[in-house]
Amino acid sequence: MADTIKQKVLAEKVIAVCNCDFPTPQMVEFVGGLGFDALFIDCEQSSTDFKLVEELARAARVSGMASVLRPYNKDPGLINRYLSCGAGGIQAPKIGSREEAESLIEGMSHWDKGDYRDKIIIAMIESKSGVDALPEILELGGIDVFYFGQNDLAESMGLKGDRKNPRVRALVEDGIKRVADAGKVAGMNVQDEIDSVAHYMDIGLRWINVHQKQFMMRGSKAFLSAAKGR
Repeated sequence: MADTIKQKVLAEKVIAVCNCDFPTPQMVEFVGGLGFDALFIDCEQSSTDFKLVEELARAARVSGMASVLRPYNKDPGLINRYLSCGAGGIQAPKIGSREEAESLIEGMSHWDKGDYRDKIIIAMIESKSGVDALPEILELGGIDVFYFGQNDLAESMGLKGDRKNPRVRALVEDGIKRVADAGKVAGMNVQDEIDSVAHYMDIGLRWINVHQKQFMMRGSKAFLSAAKGR
């Protein structure tokens, strides 16, 4: 069987994922040309509708990127509709137990007569209970990436807005190591900590998501410093 985009992407040592904060098909093609492996489409915390999802997913395919979409809930009917729009995978929020992971996998079986092998399935671990349940969740087949949501993890620990707290960092790093030790792919959004990528890679992070606006802010600061900082 010919390699799918999913197989090619997951075979990479590091998977670079762009969170396109200002999503248009033209911007997606530009990002693909920069060398990113995958596009993150956010339908949980944005106004992205089904028509735009279809256009963004198509632009990602044209650019040789995978596309993964975060739905606003895990309803199988909703997920099926997003996949029908061309999304290359689902990044399911709030997976906090083996039962929730099993429900996600079962829901994917509604897609294309149950043949979802070419779709990337990502479980977002966003609570301390989710990290604690990792040994049981990791036993399941069918999940390709285990993704740690730092902000929600912090909130679940009573540390809302403090994702850089040492306790949160320790929990995230423990989760990444557990996933890597199990031979699975660990993922995370590095947010404003681009310079920390090497550290997280050293402990097993492979699926690395970064916001488009981080590049814009860095480039803008460098330009404005050079142009107006004299």
